[in-house]
Amino acid sequence: MSFLQPLLLYGLLALSIPVIVHLFNFRQTKRVYFSNSKFLQQVKKSKSARQKLKHLLILASRLLFLFFLIIAFAQPFIPSKELETQQGFVYIYLDNSLSMVNEVANNLSAFDQAIQRAERIIQWYPRETRFKLLTNNFSSPLRVFRTKDEILDLLTEVEQTGVQRSFTDIWDRLNSQSSSAKADWYFISDFQKSTFAEMQTFSGDSTQNYFFVPLIFNNTANVFIDSVYLKNPFLVANDQNSIEIRMRNTGDQPVMDLVVSLSINDQQIATAGIDLPALGSGITTINLNFPLEGNNPAKLSFEEFPVSFDNDFYFNLNLSQRVSVLEIKNDQKQTSIAKVYANKKLFDFKSYHINNLDYTSVGHADLVVINSVNQLPPSLINRLVALTRSGGHLLVIPGTGPDLSGIQTLAPFANLELNQDTSWVPLETPSFQHPFFRDIFEDQGVQSISMPRVRNTIKWNPRRGDNFLLAKNGVPYLSSDYRGQVYLFATPLAPEFTSLPQHAVFVPVMYKIAAFSKAFDRKMYFTTDEQVIKLTFDSLIGNELFTMFNGDEEIIPDQRTLGRDLYLEVPSDVIRPGFYYLQSPGGLSEVIPYNNNRRESLLDQYSEKELAGMLNSSQVSILNGANFDQYTERILQARSGLPLWKYAVLLALIFILIEVLLIRYLK
Repeated sequence: MSFLQPLLLYGLLALSIPVIVHLFNFRQTKRVYFSNSKFLQQVKKSKSARQKLKHLLILASRLLFLFFLIIAFAQPFIPSKELETQQGFVYIYLDNSLSMVNEVANNLSAFDQAIQRAERIIQWYPRETRFKLLTNNFSSPLRVFRTKDEILDLLTEVEQTGVQRSFTDIWDRLNSQSSSAKADWYFISDFQKSTFAEMQTFSGDSTQNYFFVPLIFNNTANVFIDSVYLKNPFLVANDQNSIEIRMRNTGDQPVMDLVVSLSINDQQIATAGIDLPALGSGITTINLNFPLEGNNPAKLSFEEFPVSFDNDFYFNLNLSQRVSVLEIKNDQKQTSIAKVYANKKLFDFKSYHINNLDYTSVGHADLVVINSVNQLPPSLINRLVALTRSGGHLLVIPGTGPDLSGIQTLAPFANLELNQDTSWVPLETPSFQHPFFRDIFEDQGVQSISMPRVRNTIKWNPRRGDNFLLAKNGVPYLSSDYRGQVYLFATPLAPEFTSLPQHAVFVPVMYKIAAFSKAFDRKMYFTTDEQVIKLTFDSLIGNELFTMFNGDEEIIPDQRTLGRDLYLEVPSDVIRPGFYYLQSPGGLSEVIPYNNNRRESLLDQYSEKELAGMLNSSQVSILNGANFDQYTERILQARSGLPLWKYAVLLALIFILIEVLLIRYLK
């Protein structure tokens, strides 16, 4: 037999009090006169024997009453086999992601209910148990086991965070800090399908006990901004442009007349309305018909309750500088490249014959276009290789008699060979989901459009590099390396090889290539779970140390430069949605907007039945909120074995009753 409160056994010392009272008769004597002393002696002997027996019986019942009463408060129990083998270790994962702001039963937020569940689970265990707590921040003091009081104090410090963790991340982190001893593992979460899909492959240790505590939302409906982009990727001052806002509604009811407001540089500029169908999406547009200069931090906002963590969306409107485009060609005629880059507001375009090229201009260009040059001089090849290594961009259009060796040096991602099949082949309709073609076509629902025909002069392995355009026979027509710095066409742009220059897709494709070559091709926003971000500047000093500011917060991320590209390794556990201002001692500055990953806005969660189907193991228990109290009683019984305090209380009552009966009826 064991006790849950063994310190209360010191109360058994109180049993000495009735004994002391019994040994010392504190009652005052009263003198009574008798005429016959012999008669007095007989009465005294007779009553003294009976009184002594009565007092002993009363003392015994009183002692037994006190004994069992003290034992009841000490909570005796017969340990279960589970408790005998239990080493007293508990691991708790508490989901503190932003989706936990959604409401569950009793109008509580899921986060508040998670804290309550965790506190009750901790109370299940005796004081000797040791705990470890993990949250999405991964900054919890997980290396050292904590006492019951310490872990309860840690719970009061947990706050919600924008950091998202997959189930694999959580499981690996817990495992890395666990011992081989038998323990109980608790996972308290909303179990979103967007972040916990990996649970389907869960297989724990057969020697451990796993408890999954789902927090069921009242409603999984949510409205959020899915993406934001410019209708024209070139944002030029005083030119017409607009912001396209794509929004999603995950609820089964339509949302009507939702108002979205746009603020730029901390001033509300415009509003737009949108209707969203049930389980659907929609696009609304806000025209940019107001002056902009340089970097312009912008925020979109709307009202929705109770899920409000994704009601704001941050992005940056970065005015475009002119793209420096250098064309190197093989004749004096005006080319289709010169026509497509003729807009002087957008492009600083220069064209040189291969024989009249100023080689110094190569290093100053954002984009160099090799247009139908059959023979590339080695000195030019070296300049172009240096350009790409320093962050510049290159577009290679082969000639009618292409220099495969030279092109291969410039585009090592492509294993080049001459194409023997010179028949005309139409191009495949490009994937609208590809980042290169995103937002080029207004109607994203179109599955096929009439595409130009081509006669490839060269071909390469379609599995290498990033293929933007493919012929219907599977041969790549336009590809780039994985860095997106070297682009390669498979034919000259002459009419006898392709009809692409006359097609509507030609201009946006060429504009995209130019846009990606300039600093303003940087993303309008980033997500808080991006550990590495890339920013491109016109010039960088290698030893400059960049610092990120957000109000009073200051972050110096790990950083490295490669040519004109700056790579920042940002700690995701400290980044939150909003604007971070990047500055260097040399005067370079940039606005970095952060938003939460949209996965967190998808509130659809696994039901108890789905969890039970995925986690079908004898070591796994699903502690559903609907019957959590029943589980509490069952777990307490499992932890404490067979409780005996009720029997102790019953015996105490019996002996106090016996004492009363002895005093009242025993003469």
